[in-house]
This record gives sequence, structure tokens and C-alpha cells, in this order.
Amino acid sequence: MAALDLSLPGLGRCLRLVDAPEVTRTLVATLPGWTPSVCPARGGAPAIRLYRCGAGYRQYAPALPGGLDLPTATAAASSLIADLAGEVLAADRNQDLLGLHCASVEIDGRLAIFPEAHRAGKSTLSLAFAAAGYRLFGDDVLGLTPTGEGMALGIAPRLRLPLPEGLAPELLAYFHRHAGPGDCRYRFLRPSRLAAHGETRPLAAIVLLERDAGLAAAEVVRLSPGEGLAQLLRQNFADERDDAALMPRLLPLMERLPCLLLRYAEPLAAARELARVLRAGVEVPAREAGRMVASRGGPLVPSHRWRPAPRVHAYPLGDELFLIHGPSGGIHRLNASGHAVWALLAEEALSLDALADCLAEHFDRPRTTLARDLHALLAGLVEAGLVIPAEPLADAS
Repeated sequence: MAALDLSLPGLGRCLRLVDAPEVTRTLVATLPGWTPSVCPARGGAPAIRLYRCGAGYRQYAPALPGGLDLPTATAAASSLIADLAGEVLAADRNQDLLGLHCASVEIDGRLAIFPEAHRAGKSTLSLAFAAAGYRLFGDDVLGLTPTGEGMALGIAPRLRLPLPEGLAPELLAYFHRHAGPGDCRYRFLRPSRLAAHGETRPLAAIVLLERDAGLAAAEVVRLSPGEGLAQLLRQNFADERDDAALMPRLLPLMERLPCLLLRYAEPLAAARELARVLRAGVEVPAREAGRMVASRGGPLVPSHRWRPAPRVHAYPLGDELFLIHGPSGGIHRLNASGHAVWALLAEEALSLDALADCLAEHFDRPRTTLARDLHALLAGLVEAGLVIPAEPLADAS
């Protein structure tokens, strides 16, 4: 059996492929932003290994100690790329590089990033930017440097097949011209303008996606910064770091970057509209999206006093507040009124009645309505372990 070792700059000899020349060719083709080298295997095998297994392949890696069966060369290359990206972002290799699940495109020297959202079309949209003449930094993974710049990994983008209906003929023609290796499920593309591994650019905006086939034209809406922060906290590779440790990296980004929502039906038109907005600094309408903690709990005694639980970390962002429950790692997001409640409880232990009295005048709302909303919020905070009784409840009755 022929065994080959693949080496990448910065990683060295990182992958062994045994009796799988077609996977080797596919893999090299999907790393156009790198300069990989392939040579006959020597010495002990690297941690990532792939072997031919019947008509398919079997992969082993630190995250796959039991092995993973892969049916095609494209599927094998896709799986190997995921592990190689993990190696690049691994904390023991580069403590300061944070990996984000997002697509990214360069517009006037800065990056618009599109965090992962299930079937929202970020890969198709990022390639639509490439078809419109913009530079692609990646369709799935972006490194975030300590200074808040995005770093390309040099990996070819990949489309899910079959392609969605209703794509512009110009975009379909671009896909066909730049098609790379593929199978019945996925097709890699080699766009004409793909950033090389290690290239960096400052960020311009965080853009969430909403695909709606019924829209006549693409539209861009401004969201609260909390929307972007919530998405980035969910879409990172830093499994070994808790969210409290990530906040110093992500909060400064959200304090200076706009968070936008791109609603669209056809990707190429959407790419051109977003580029127009970002390049011209066009003012876009706002959509409020603050959230309060939901509760499934029972009624609270109005006279019981509550205070913040220990090991709860609070991070303000604009009018909103993010709370991270230290023991569980749970993330909770409060809107402006929830933020006000937390600020009051942080000053002194208060009851539901006292909170209602404090906030009724401040928010200029009927006390009855406010008390009902406060009950739902406070019950949610109690249920999440974010607040605790100021004294034993049995003594407070």
C-alpha cells in the first residue's frame, strides 16, 4: 500500500493518507490558499490518518478515536479539512487565534462576516460575492486575531447539492466556470479571488442572514449589537474556553461593529445590495430584538427579596445585558428593562413589589402591567440560577 504524508506551513507533517491517491489529489485541490507538500510516508504516523476501506475510506483523528467511515473522496477531503482547520485553531498551537464558524468576504479592504445559521445559505451567498467581483476569505471558518482582525485559512468553499432554485443565471455560470472536485452531495469551488492562508483584514460588519423566497428585493436591517454577540458566542471553536473568557475578545468587536440582518431571496442581488450599503455607509432601518429570560416556573411571593447569585458574570452591551452563569456556562440575554432590574438587584436585595415600585415611574408604565412582566422576568432569573433568595425563604414568610 502506498502511504503519503501531507505537510502544511505552520503545521508541518500533519496528515497521513494510505492507499488513497484520489483523496490526496482532491485535498490538495481544496487547499488553494496554502502551499501543501506531499511526500512518501516516514516515521510515526501523524494524529490525523486516512485509509482506504473497501470502496470508501476510514479516517482517524484525535476527535475520531473510533474512526469515521467516508464514502467518497470529496467526503473524505471535507472531513480531513475540518480536522486540519481544528489543528490550525488549536489552543496548544496558537493561544491567541479564535476560530469562528462564519463566511467572510472583503469589501473595500474590510470583512463582512456571516455567522453560521442552519441552511441560511452563507456558502452560496459568499460565492455570490465572489461572482460579483469581491474577494472571498472563506465560506465556513475564519480566524480572529487578538487585535480583532479576521484571518483566512485558505480553504476552498463548498456548495451543498442540489443547488437551490431561483439562482441568477450569472451566478450559475460562475459556479460552473469555477467548479472543483465534488460528488452527489457537495461540490468544491475554486473562486478566482480567494485569500491565502494567513492573510488578515479588519472587520466591517457582522451580518445575520434570513432567506425568504417571497421577497421581491434584498433588504438590510440594523439589529442590536446583542444579536451579533449572541451569534458569535454560539459559533466559535473555543470549546475549551468558557464564555466568560471569550467576552473580553468579543465585546469590543460588538461595541464598534454594526450588526446587520440581510433578508434576501436571490444571493447575487443580495450580495450587491449589502456591498452597496457597506461601501456607501447607507443608513438602514433598525429592528429591535431585545430578549428577556423566559420562565416556566410557578408564582413568586411578592415580598421575598432576591439578589444576584455568586459566580454570575454580567456584561453590558448597549442597552442590553448578557449574563453568564459560571457553574453551568449558560448564557442569558436581558433587554433594557431586564438590564435595569439586574442593576437594581446588584445594588441591594429587593422584592418583586419593591422592583415594581422602582421601575413603574422610570419606564412610565402602569404598575399592574409592569409587575406582571417583572414576575415573568424574575421567575426566569430564579429558574436559571441567576438570582437567589436574600434570606432563607422560610424566614421571609
